[in-house]
Amino acid sequence: MNIDKKPGKKWVTAGIGLAIIIAVFTALPLFKSGMKSPVADLHIYDYRDTRLLVSLTGRAAALIEEKGEKAFESFRKYPKRWSLDGSSYLYVYDMDGVNLFHGGYPELKGKDLSELTDLHGKKPVNIIIDQLDNHGNINPHCWIHYLWVPPDAFNPVWKSSCNFKTTMPGGRKVFVGSGIDSPLQEREFYRIIVDEAVNLLSKTGSAGMEELKSPGSHFAIHDRGIFVIRRDGDAIINPGLNLDIPRNLFEYRDSSGRRPMMELSKQLLTNDIGWVIMLHREKMGSKPIKKGIYGRRVRVDGEDLIVGAICPMPHPAWMR
Repeated sequence: MNIDKKPGKKWVTAGIGLAIIIAVFTALPLFKSGMKSPVADLHIYDYRDTRLLVSLTGRAAALIEEKGEKAFESFRKYPKRWSLDGSSYLYVYDMDGVNLFHGGYPELKGKDLSELTDLHGKKPVNIIIDQLDNHGNINPHCWIHYLWVPPDAFNPVWKSSCNFKTTMPGGRKVFVGSGIDSPLQEREFYRIIVDEAVNLLSKTGSAGMEELKSPGSHFAIHDRGIFVIRRDGDAIINPGLNLDIPRNLFEYRDSSGRRPMMELSKQLLTNDIGWVIMLHREKMGSKPIKKGIYGRRVRVDGEDLIVGAICPMPHPAWMR
């Protein structure tokens, strides 16, 4: 018997055909809702999982608009079709904060969760409603970030959720959302909070500073937040250090010896928006990694200020 004999051509062809069939059925959950995603502008995201989650949630909103509460039965009966990776799930609330459907915690149905808080005091349902009603021009996919305990876990993790407002056939307005636990962080997340911080300060002046500093606000995401500095580099809101002590951020040098905050300030002399890359060590002895700084200028109570946030940069495709 010749054990080294290669398989015949028909077996190779059959194997390829079987692989194609498996691939089609593996991808079926993303498309079996029978409709295309109504979501535009997915190109703004760096990561595939983010784009898929937004698209999936947009399809769920379209199905609710078409079928009303009957859509919930599809979400309940076919959870994998409405999940990004088997761990994400959909939730639906009315615009008063009452839960109508929850794929992770079904027992929440019928409960008013408008005052529900996470460990930082953040009220995710209230924030979602406010974002949908008042900030759609800056945050079109209504991203919010909060601490949440996954159904199969014990400890809370950071969760990033996108949300869409829709209207049921009877006229009732609701929102549907879905999120990713411990996600890869998008630059878009930080663009949103900085642009909204500029909008807040433009309207309220320095009175808005306390909200920017609060860990329970929309502006605290993934253990990071907003910074605000004067044109001379003096910190008003210090990134990562909520203490009322003098600190000039122009003096900070990154691992390459550059002064990224000063570079940002120079960009904002002639532009309303600035992006700067810096090298940062997560811990002593570790290899420096790239971080981004997104900043904008704003006039508050007659003074020119710089508002910004430090964010992770996209990983190469082989690291995702």
